[in-house]
Amino acid sequence: MAKNVKINGITYNEVTEIKIPLAENPDTMAVFPDTTDADAAAGNLLAGKSAYVNSKKVIGTMPDNGAVDGSIATADGAYNVPAGFHSGTGTVKIAQAEKEKLIAGNIRSGVTVLGVEGSSNVNDTTLSATAAAAADVMKGKQAWVNGSLVTGTATTPVISLTDGVLSIA
Repeated sequence: MAKNVKINGITYNEVTEIKIPLAENPDTMAVFPDTTDADAAAGNLLAGKSAYVNSKKVIGTMPDNGAVDGSIATADGAYNVPAGFHSGTGTVKIAQAEKEKLIAGNIRSGVTVLGVEGSSNVNDTTLSATAAAAADVMKGKQAWVNGSLVTGTATTPVISLTDGVLSIA
């Protein structure tokens, strides 16, 4: 925002800066810009840095966090970015222990989690009231039912015909 400046009785309109030659070196100018439209506050400047705002020196208070790294370890996890300046070189990623669990053998078939497809060997075994019981599975055979391993107890019936009598045991 330019100002009107009066020097030796002469008014200069819309002045955006004033340049005055330095006494020790007249070829070098001291420049005084109009700062009335500046609006930076201490929190907008890095700690230890300074600037002039509306003709007043402001010392910065914003922390310089440099590279910021973080990790997320749960599905609901979040990383809270600290206030301040960041160098742009930090990373936020899934915690290593959680990444190691993201393998096909831990993911049900037909499901993809973070780009890892589930294994065809991992199936949903949840069944309703029609689920098999041990008596429905042949003796010595096994099946997974509702997440539990079931060992069969069913036997093959023995059919015999003796003296014209049919027996099933």
